[in-house]
Amino acid sequence: MPASVSFDMAINSVKPNLHTLPSETLQQIAGYLDDSHRPSLFAFGLTSKICHGATIPSVFHHIRLDIGTCEALQRDTDTLVKSLARRESAGLVRGLSIKGHLQFPGKRKIEGYQSCTPDRHSWFMTTGVEEILSDEEPYSNAPHVVYDEPVIKRSSEEDLAWLPVVDLVQSLPHLARLVYDCRNQFPPSLLDTLHAYQPQCKLYHLTFRFRTLLWGTPYPYEMALATSPCLYSVKVVCSERDSQGDDDFNQEAVMELAAGLAPNLKEVVIVNLLPENSWRYYLRPREFWKGLPGFVAGQSMGSLTSLSLLGEVHRDPRRMLQEWAKHAEFTQLRHLTFGGGYGCEHLGIDDDAIRWIVENCPFPQLKVLHIRLDRHDSRVDNPYFIMNACALFTSLEPLEQLSVSGPLEPKILDAILDRHGQTLTKLTLRPLENEYTVDTPRVRREIPMTFTKEHILQIHAQCPVLEELALSIKRTKSDALEAEIYKSFGRMARLKSLFLILDSSNFSVARAPQDLEDNNTFVNPVDREPWERTKYIKKGHVRETLMNCAVDEALARSIWEIICQHKAGQKLETLKLWTEGGGQFGNGVYRHGLNVIGNLSRSWLIELVAPDHDDGDIITVRELGQKAREAHDQQVKDQNKEYAEYLMGNCLDDDDDVIEPEAVAEATDEVQVFRRIWPRKDGSKDWRNDWSSLPLQV
Repeated sequence: MPASVSFDMAINSVKPNLHTLPSETLQQIAGYLDDSHRPSLFAFGLTSKICHGATIPSVFHHIRLDIGTCEALQRDTDTLVKSLARRESAGLVRGLSIKGHLQFPGKRKIEGYQSCTPDRHSWFMTTGVEEILSDEEPYSNAPHVVYDEPVIKRSSEEDLAWLPVVDLVQSLPHLARLVYDCRNQFPPSLLDTLHAYQPQCKLYHLTFRFRTLLWGTPYPYEMALATSPCLYSVKVVCSERDSQGDDDFNQEAVMELAAGLAPNLKEVVIVNLLPENSWRYYLRPREFWKGLPGFVAGQSMGSLTSLSLLGEVHRDPRRMLQEWAKHAEFTQLRHLTFGGGYGCEHLGIDDDAIRWIVENCPFPQLKVLHIRLDRHDSRVDNPYFIMNACALFTSLEPLEQLSVSGPLEPKILDAILDRHGQTLTKLTLRPLENEYTVDTPRVRREIPMTFTKEHILQIHAQCPVLEELALSIKRTKSDALEAEIYKSFGRMARLKSLFLILDSSNFSVARAPQDLEDNNTFVNPVDREPWERTKYIKKGHVRETLMNCAVDEALARSIWEIICQHKAGQKLETLKLWTEGGGQFGNGVYRHGLNVIGNLSRSWLIELVAPDHDDGDIITVRELGQKAREAHDQQVKDQNKEYAEYLMGNCLDDDDDVIEPEAVAEATDEVQVFRRIWPRKDGSKDWRNDWSSLPLQV
């Protein structure tokens, strides 16, 4: 017998049989799969009866209900109850999430402000970014009305429609966490059930809102819900004034709940909006806030562990923090978010608030910080911004997770890594500069910071336990310098999750035009032609932007492969690529060449499914935001078809002449620039089928 065969047999003889492992070990494996990659949990359960049994505690640890119609709710809960009974698993359930909108076609709405503008969540879905930034809160100037429907009444038709959920909650003896994310008001019957049957259960209310604060005394049921001992976490969408012109005091009310009226409230998320139409009432002073029943100012202080202030935080952030500090002790905070949301990248914390934090808030227990910075220099230069930002990060105790967006500078990066690098397991750095006009009231010259290979190596050297990293990377047409940056991530031994924002913007065009002219950027005379009568932008800038935006699956795989080929230590488990910034040239929020850029700027998620397989690592590659992209492409095609029909009906003398929609697209400036990079393929009738990414120069 050859030596190699006998060696393999010896190795196989000592390999552990999965079925011989203790059930506790198999359950631990299932728990890990549930946390890291849930589809793998179900695959593990299909391997054998023993493994299937080991997955049951993880499968039923947290269950979910999607809410739609009353009939579907009854059917889905019946199915879930039967499944739990068949496996005797009701006692395994620790969490229940309820999400959606229970629809009542005949339900009366309050007559008032009417709008055709989509709500912010519908708008977010059309962008495709929802799938990329799944945890991001959308921000837009959409309608927002505080009192939009009557308060739900106990034993009403709507309340009774929730009885299937009530019965389900009663049947779960160890329910510890109920997450409510429905547009409907929380039903009284479900609150009564929590108090009577599940008093230990923590309620995470993600659509909390007082509707009747303007009545003087809020509706009794709203107060009962707000002061429930089960209420543990709330997310509140609010504004200073809503679209109807009514004052919104929800943030003030939640402060008082946090101060003690809600005895077990520990986590608060406030989403501040500037709603559509509210500007019309800007000059009218706000009414005086009278306070909630039973609240006495200064009598008690709450003890929050998590506070998130998102959206419209830039008006007077110091005053906002001071008001919260009057109601809740910051000494127990473990998680703090200040600023953030997709669509309000220019809204952040100013120097005044930063100085107040440094002088008054030590945050001794803080472990997680998400913060959006803002220079606040639209009218005059702010020479102290960098110094104050560095002072903020230096003043904090070492953090475990940190996310910073907004203006960044090398000195700020140094301060972050010097103070927190040794303890960080998760880091997000996204340099942003205000996009608004460069002409008034002062000329803007700030360009977002670009991370170089040296910066990546600095993060590697100073963050030895980093496991998750999100970073903006400037695209440079897949050249060798860009490839070297991707290689450098491979040195991070403990890194397992990487999110790269592939930045295709070019702020230098409008903010450092003299530098570009001095470098004689373009040789081709066509490239030097102005783009759409803009002051600084040339057709060559748009051509380079298209080359940087073009990110297809082949390029995504190349980026994954070059990182993994140079990866030290733990294998990379996930890589997310978000292609962003195309058409931004530093001259305002206007995007140039959006139709072509929107098609080229594709985003990807690559996941490691089976490492060390016989044929190598097995990965999955999925485009993110594909449905939204395809919907936009179809909308553009329909517009081109309508315009072609219009031209044939109004501009042609010969009835036999035909104008194809494809000809309309080809005549646009952006497609003409596109064709200088990617000529038409044989037989192609659509430019969308003719492009591919520039290959990575490795």
